Amino acid sequence: MRLKLPKSRNLFALQRLAAISCLIATCSVTFGTALHAADAESPPGYALRLPITLAPDAPLQRLQLPAQALVQLQSSGYSDVRIFNAQGQPVPMALSRDLTNAADRGQVKLPAFPILGGEFTAALDGLQLRIDERQGQRVVQVSTATGVAGPAAQKVLGALLDARAVKTPVVAIALDVAMPTAQAITFNVQASKDLKNWRQVADTVLFKTDTTSLGESSVELPAQDLSGHYLRVTWLGDNGQTAATLPGVKLRGATLTTAASGGVTRVAAAVAPPVLVNPHEFSFSLPFSAPVAALRIDPVGGNTLVPVRVLGRNDRSQPWATLANTVVYKLTAGGKTQTSVPVELAGAAVRDIKIEADKKTPGFAAAPEVSVLFEPVQLVFLANGAGPFTLAVGAANLASAYLNLPSLIPGYQPGQESKLPLAMVETSGAGPAIAASGAASNSIPTRSLVLWGVLIAGTLALGAMAWVLMRQSSRDAQGHAPSGR
Repeated sequence: MRLKLPKSRNLFALQRLAAISCLIATCSVTFGTALHAADAESPPGYALRLPITLAPDAPLQRLQLPAQALVQLQSSGYSDVRIFNAQGQPVPMALSRDLTNAADRGQVKLPAFPILGGEFTAALDGLQLRIDERQGQRVVQVSTATGVAGPAAQKVLGALLDARAVKTPVVAIALDVAMPTAQAITFNVQASKDLKNWRQVADTVLFKTDTTSLGESSVELPAQDLSGHYLRVTWLGDNGQTAATLPGVKLRGATLTTAASGGVTRVAAAVAPPVLVNPHEFSFSLPFSAPVAALRIDPVGGNTLVPVRVLGRNDRSQPWATLANTVVYKLTAGGKTQTSVPVELAGAAVRDIKIEADKKTPGFAAAPEVSVLFEPVQLVFLANGAGPFTLAVGAANLASAYLNLPSLIPGYQPGQESKLPLAMVETSGAGPAIAASGAASNSIPTRSLVLWGVLIAGTLALGAMAWVLMRQSSRDAQGHAPSGR
């Protein structure tokens, strides 16, 4: 006769295994949540912590982010920055990119010229030509005509401003706009030197009620050189309506706030010498997400002149995108050396950068010296609680903790933050050196590594327990097997 294997022991073992699995999963989730909370709420969760020396007897102070902090940022919007007091509590703070003094400021008012488009009608020798753009298709009609024809039913597509004569850097733009009530409208500002290639400058959302206007009609900018540029302003409704389909919107002009050119100094961080793939190519990775204002490329050795193309991307899965084309040079004559100006990148936030030299030239004999330049950024904060205070930077996936400047400074006026006393960050004398690498930056945060470690360890433990249970079941089966009939 054949004996049946008892199921109670195996069932109990499987129940134990399931209970342990649930326990490991719960611990992993709880541990991950605790790590994330620690990153956001306590200084040890940040990659960089620097002591702050306060100005005496001032509740409100300002603090400029040093290069050591900028190269640790993991958010292009500076959201992973906190200031903690001695109790480990974050203090109220606001973000300001304007480091100029109020006395250095000026204002330039620019009129707006409407950009028209839509239908167009023309007549020649008794014939009328009508061209109509409809949903991306062009319809041409020819018919007999009398009289003189011209533009008809044209619509406003945006507005153009001429900023070519503005010689000093622009730190803010205020739009003078008439708009209908109860509509949220997004205004987009772009700049161009040739009216063909445009780059983003700013955008803002405005909403008008019967009694007041909501949103910021004046937008702060990182110091921008708009000399020789045109500005184009377009707008969209909250349902995607374009300017041509939004009646009642009229841009009357704009006021640019300028600052003396000597008032703003960019923050520089050197890149460790990259490895040349060949004389015409080298690349490196940036371990941060802070917007890069410009890239300085200084050839080493004797006289050098190389046209180059600067490309960028955020990970290996993306194609390289062209960021700039320029000429890099180092020329010595009469005992004086001339070097090329930095390559403007307009605040690009990329993880990988590649430099390609024109192959019609010999390229680079050796790896050039490379530095990244950042627009200066300062924090305005309330020094509440006991000191010492700590600047903490560098944690992934954190929400912004910034207040608006008017919420932090009573009776706020533009530029008022520049009059606040300056707190100092204690850093080492040498500037940071950014490690260069030809490989794309795909670093994994420490929190993710720990979580993966917990999950892998739990999986291995479950596998070991399953193996032990299988061995035990096999021995039990052999022990209950009949020896004969």
